[in-house]
Amino acid sequence: MSSKNRAADPGEEEFLSQYHPEKYASISITVDAIVVGVAKNTTDNYRKLDRQSLKILLVKRDNYPYKGYYSLPGGFVGEKETFEDTLKRVLSDKTGLSDIYSEQLYTFGSVERDPRMRIVSCAYISLVDISRTNISGAEWFAVEEVSEMELAFDHNQIIEEALKRLRGKINYTDIVFHMMPKEFTISELQEVYELILGKKLLPAAFRRTISDKLEDTGKMTSNAGHRPSRIFRYKVLLQDMQGNN
Repeated sequence: MSSKNRAADPGEEEFLSQYHPEKYASISITVDAIVVGVAKNTTDNYRKLDRQSLKILLVKRDNYPYKGYYSLPGGFVGEKETFEDTLKRVLSDKTGLSDIYSEQLYTFGSVERDPRMRIVSCAYISLVDISRTNISGAEWFAVEEVSEMELAFDHNQIIEEALKRLRGKINYTDIVFHMMPKEFTISELQEVYELILGKKLLPAAFRRTISDKLEDTGKMTSNAGHRPSRIFRYKVLLQDMQGNN
């Protein structure tokens, strides 16, 4: 029940009139976004297929603390904002992204995680199809690059936790399709699973596992130097599109 809808309590009103929040330590709250996507690394060798890589979106800090360091897109929660409001504002202002899949990851509250003051961060995982994004003010980095970088604050740890979440959910949810283009081959989809899980999968077993989630488009690839492959799309996405027509 919202506090606005509760019946007035004279005892509580008196308590609040004498309450002094300034007696307590000042703590601020921020929202940080771990934006994850998959991009193709193209090759000039027509006999080799373009490979994919898992990427994280980072921004370079213009101000202290950690001036010149890369960090996750983030910002302070406004007094009249929800966490989700702040997330949308941060993504729009710092990356140009909007209307993308996001879910709350974890709250990070180590005492000395920020040199300015006590700051607690609510982190979100946001998943995108990079091919359909128009990024402004931020840069994509391969996960392997990020692991070798010293990021601002505790953002290396936050990214590690985000990748653990993805690995944990990929086998029992359809979360991966938020990073896929509308149409793809099974090999491309398997490669994304392998990137996230960090291991190779048996093609036959993967096809059996994933087949019920896919719709055959009836199209074939036409890569020079390679056998054509069937092109699929995510079945639930297709149903959603049909339902909205």
